Amino acid sequence: MKQKLVVYLAGLLTVVGLGFGQAQFSDVPAGHWAKEAVDRITSCGLIIGFPDGTFRGNQNLTRYQAALIFQRLLTELEKGGQCVSGGSLSSDDLTAIRNGVQELAAELAALGVRVSALEDNSASKDDIAQLQAAIDELKGMQGGQSGMSEDALKDLADRVEAASVAADTALAQSQILGERLDTVEGDVAALKTQVDADGDSIRALNELAVLLNQDVLSLQDRVTALEQTLGGTDVNAFATKEDVNAVQEFATALRGDLVALTDKVNGIDDRVKKLEAVTFSLTGNLSATYGYWAIGNPQTGGAGTDFDIDRLFPNNILSSGDGSRSGRFRNKYRRVDTGENYSGAGINLNFGLKYANVGATGITDVSVGTSAGLASAGSDADRSVKVNSATINGKLDNQAFSIVYTNDDSTFRFNPYLFSNKGGGDAVTLRGVVATLNATNWPLSPKFTVVSGSGSTDGTNGGGSTIFDGDYFGVRAELNLLGLTTGLSYAENKGNRSAFGLDWNGSLFNFLNLEGAYVASKLFANTFDFSNQLTTDQAFYVKGGVSLGILSVTGNYRAIDPDFENGVAGMSDDQAYEFFGVASGLQDAAPFAADNRGFGVEGTLKLDILSGIEVRGYFDSSTDFNGLNPQQGFGVGAKIGLFAGFGLTGYFNSAQENGAAINALDGRGAYGNTGAGSGYNSDDYNSYTSGFGVRLKHDGKADNALIKGLNLLFGFDSYNGDASVSDLQFGANYSLNLGFLTLNPAFRYHNFMGNSTAGDTYEGYSTIKFGITASTQPLGIFFKPGLEGAFGYRNTNYAASAATNETYYRVGLSFNEFLTSGSVFKVGYASYTATNVKEPGNGAQPFAGYGNSLTSYTNDRMFAHPSDLFSGQPFGTGRSTATTSGGASGLYVEWQYGNLQAGAFFGGILDANGNAVSQGSGFKVTYDVKF
Repeated sequence: MKQKLVVYLAGLLTVVGLGFGQAQFSDVPAGHWAKEAVDRITSCGLIIGFPDGTFRGNQNLTRYQAALIFQRLLTELEKGGQCVSGGSLSSDDLTAIRNGVQELAAELAALGVRVSALEDNSASKDDIAQLQAAIDELKGMQGGQSGMSEDALKDLADRVEAASVAADTALAQSQILGERLDTVEGDVAALKTQVDADGDSIRALNELAVLLNQDVLSLQDRVTALEQTLGGTDVNAFATKEDVNAVQEFATALRGDLVALTDKVNGIDDRVKKLEAVTFSLTGNLSATYGYWAIGNPQTGGAGTDFDIDRLFPNNILSSGDGSRSGRFRNKYRRVDTGENYSGAGINLNFGLKYANVGATGITDVSVGTSAGLASAGSDADRSVKVNSATINGKLDNQAFSIVYTNDDSTFRFNPYLFSNKGGGDAVTLRGVVATLNATNWPLSPKFTVVSGSGSTDGTNGGGSTIFDGDYFGVRAELNLLGLTTGLSYAENKGNRSAFGLDWNGSLFNFLNLEGAYVASKLFANTFDFSNQLTTDQAFYVKGGVSLGILSVTGNYRAIDPDFENGVAGMSDDQAYEFFGVASGLQDAAPFAADNRGFGVEGTLKLDILSGIEVRGYFDSSTDFNGLNPQQGFGVGAKIGLFAGFGLTGYFNSAQENGAAINALDGRGAYGNTGAGSGYNSDDYNSYTSGFGVRLKHDGKADNALIKGLNLLFGFDSYNGDASVSDLQFGANYSLNLGFLTLNPAFRYHNFMGNSTAGDTYEGYSTIKFGITASTQPLGIFFKPGLEGAFGYRNTNYAASAATNETYYRVGLSFNEFLTSGSVFKVGYASYTATNVKEPGNGAQPFAGYGNSLTSYTNDRMFAHPSDLFSGQPFGTGRSTATTSGGASGLYVEWQYGNLQAGAFFGGILDANGNAVSQGSGFKVTYDVKF
């Protein structure tokens, strides 16, 4: 403990750095061996000198002065002032320093006593004066005696012996200091081996070396003072004893030893600084999970049917989560939970190294992410010890470079139609390296990217085609020219495809915004033949736009080969089947669909009137890639901000295919700028349809909202084409806070006036839906209990088919301080029943849903549909005759205490008659701690 306190206190003088104006002292001239140390401590205000402008470095330091210096230093550290470099010490460090001052004071006092003994036992001016008087007395004795009396000689001998003792004491002190400095050097060697565990200890050792150096400098001043005292007196004139001469010889030797000792300490300081240039970090998490599911059919005694429980209890810890199911990337409500196997344990560690003072070329930092764990069979076969990721960043001739390795989620993007996979997900697994170099010293500042690795796919994308199946490689160079970032790329999926591309993006002359790409792709065995579309698949698009204040105009031309569907030709997972292609809404998805050739233009006018007016118009003409099945569309729309949070949207659109008006999902935007299903109830003005509409909205989050928290929607649409239909809707939801009680009610009415037969896409129907969620604040009584609940009901009546109903309720009780602070216990019961609904698996019972729209005022369904698969639009996939009835219910229990959480479920699914056809129970306990 004592050594640690010394290290903390020794670190004080190096934590402070130059921050104030430096004082100039008349007795510390330029070139003085201690001037740098004097400037440093005076610049920080620790010593301010004397009023006459002197430092008086040879004058003794009193304990009161030492106390004042420590007080100023601690104050500077606590306030984190300008004089603190590298960050102030932590509160724990300051506490340790204060607690150690008393212990260190005793050691400093002992050192002061030893040094004072050296000074007190040395020949002082008074001693020499007395010696001079004694000798003069001997010289003046009568009788012409040429020698000294025995008493005088004895007295002189005694004094010389005292000086000799003082010299011996100084020698012993020097040896002790040398041994202590040897020990420090040994500590530095040991510290090198600990650098990977504690970088702070290295800085503390550096600070200790600096403090010891200052102690040595102080001792040098005091020894110099002694020499000056002795140097002005000719000892040989008073005595001829060899012992007196030895004192001077010893003083000279002692000074040489101290100089050598100073050089030794400075050497240690340099070695510590080199060690301190490397900073080590370690983070990670440790997790362990145990759990199981057991399901069965109570009627037959055989195996039961898997089902989800997210509809019953949102955000439960037993959920299987989001991910691919049946070849598509699904939300958690569309995935079954009861088939999960939870048991396993693992640890993730992230190691980091940072290097300072790298220079023009070198590695600046390294990070490695590793994991190790055990998992039950069937849960995760790849849970052995492995490196998940590794990153190296550095400089090459002051140009930044990076090398990134990822075990299963390597991401990169060359252009929208080539090597684009930043959307993520589990559709494709990529293990590989991405290396980049920003050659800023080169002309036009090019950036180089190289990717390499191995991929695998589930085989369901694009009708069995493969993306990144096997080894892949790509190289890309991009540079900035006239404001455009232009890239040239080559990519290949060994044995499958190879492609190259050219792309550009930016602002030309700060006026014309340009974006575009060209990609040529072929099967790996073929040669590039740009004149043969059967062997070389090509994609080209260009977009250009200008902004003239309130008016902006954009135009485009595109020609996309059919083989780019689902990202196959471009080896791009962002457009894969699992992400629903161009309609996925991914940020990096392709701007135009495959099998598309055409052009379009659109403009937007924005006026600062009322709360803002936006007017939009567009025209688009396209065919498929071979020039067949022409489509044309145009439209105008306006969005007007009114008052008190209200806004009005209106539009008129016309879309035709082969000369006939269209409004259905089939072909809606297939060759245009928009993917299927977008626009309904959005600000896209229902583009690429035929019809007109108007919507009035109130935004409860607007600053000028009439009623805060209240959202309203009133809309009317009329469509014409292969079926002339109209659509009327009204919806509202409200977030109401009553202090201890929070309510969120919602209501929706929807009347789709279709004219088709039962089960057809345009069969008319009307829907009424309402729902509410409620929760209380924790009550200020024992266990701090809270209540929550939800209720919802939806009824849809069709013109020629049986009605659809959904009913849901949930009640829950939570103890927010269960037995102890930080312990939360929840228990709840939920029930869901439905008749004549369509669910994802087309099963005999509704074992999964399409999402949680319980309090949505823009969507008809609660958990299942028909008629509104895509964002609630009425012309979805139609009311399929493959409907089902049934329900799900169960009890859920959850407990969380710090990093420990546990949950259990008991329930099942019901058939149309209310009989249990599959019952299950599940349990899961998880401990996860981060460090």
